[in-house]
Formats: sequence, C-alpha cells, structure tokens
Amino acid sequence: MMLTLLLSLMVPMAPAPQVTAASVVVTPAPPVVEIDMRRLKGPLVRQLAWSPDHTELYLQTYEANRDASVKTTYHYVIAAAGGTLRQVEVPPSWAVAYFQWKSGQASPDDPAWKINVSSEQKIKSATSIPMGGDMARGGTGDPTGGISVESVTAAVAQSGNVSIYSMRLGGEIVGEWENHPIVPGLTFGWAPKGTGLIAFADRSGQLALMDRSGKAIRIAGTKDVTLPAWSHDGTRLAYLEKKNRNTYALVIAVVGKP
Repeated sequence: MMLTLLLSLMVPMAPAPQVTAASVVVTPAPPVVEIDMRRLKGPLVRQLAWSPDHTELYLQTYEANRDASVKTTYHYVIAAAGGTLRQVEVPPSWAVAYFQWKSGQASPDDPAWKINVSSEQKIKSATSIPMGGDMARGGTGDPTGGISVESVTAAVAQSGNVSIYSMRLGGEIVGEWENHPIVPGLTFGWAPKGTGLIAFADRSGQLALMDRSGKAIRIAGTKDVTLPAWSHDGTRLAYLEKKNRNTYALVIAVVGKP
C-alpha cells in the first residue's frame, strides 16, 4: 500500500482545464462612475487593480516629465458598487500584489506564454500620433494619455525619426507606443491563475480576449479601452473607457458562460 501511495505521488497531475476565449461571454454593464480627470491630481492614468474581496478598485494617476517618465504618482480607491472615489496616501498592499501578476510579461499560468517586446526606428513625416486607437497605442494623443502630441510632433519634425515600442502576443499587438516608453499593464491585463486568458485593447481600442491558442475574440460595443483588470475570481472585468478629452467611464463587465 505504501508503494502504491508513493507511486501515485510521483505521477504528475494533469493540469486543470483552462477556459477558452470563445467559451466565455463578456457583458459590459452601465458605467459605475464617470471620472473627470480635471478633479483628480495627476492627469494621466497608469494602474487599475481589484481588492481581494471585490469591493474596491485602486486607480493610480500620475504627472509626467517632458520625456514621458513618471514625475509624481497619486492614489485613489473606488467603491465597486456606487463608484465613490477617495484619495489615499499610498497604494493599498493588495493593489501592489495584484498589479505584479496583472501586468507581468508572462501568463500566471504558463511562463512560456510571454509577451514579446520589440522596438524599431522609423523615418516618418510629422503627423498627429498615435495612428490607431489612443489607448491601444499607449494613449499619447492627449493630456490624459501620456506625453503631449504637440511635443511628440515637434520631436518628429526636428529629427524625422520615430521610435516604436511594441508588445506582441499570439500574433496580436497588445500594446504599441510611439516616442513613448512602454507602460506595463496599461493596454492589457492577465486573468487570474487557472483561467489562461488575457484581456487587451487592440489597435483600434476595442476590448479583446485571448487564450493560449492565440485566437483573439473582440467584445462588441467596446471602444477606447484602457487598463483592463480582472477580478480575482475571473467573473468580472473592469476597465476604463475614454468618453472625451477629460473623462473616463469605469465599466465593470460580467464574465460568464454562454
């Protein structure tokens, strides 16, 4: 009997079956709250995280230096029900832990399923950038999305060189920036361990899901999405949706089976 027990312990357990992107339905709900960035400190958004009990979300905003690096960060906690927002001095400990796996380069389920980061230089005439959806390309098109388009355009006009930083996964671009450093987790969010999914804003700013097969499913009716963030149990997906120059809507979508 002891030998049988030892042999059973030596046999590797089969991995738990994971969810496919096509097997879930994402149903966006009406916005929890509309956030007027003019009323907050820091005009740029950087992080969104869930509390373990799913009652609160953490939002990090920041001010940028002229080179788009972070100058100062600010911290807010938002009630998941009702959207009441309050400023805090430092990020909650749960937000720090959450963002480490939410914005990591590799999937929490599979270290081999990893976002590839690349950079390239292009010669380009001075035009308004980004070329695609603001949020999907790093959000550099206005004061709530990164370094200002005026300063970027001026730099391009002077040198003619554009630095493009891309994140690719499974044949999809899950984030792209022009003349702006990559912001981890801004355009994507890994689902919690055991699900094998990732949510991201595609090049047009539409919300999409992808599983390990590399196939992406777009969520109809979504646009200008940034900071997708899964709840710890994988049943909800929060994100910001840009409404106008100064306003984001916080949306919490329900994730379930067909």
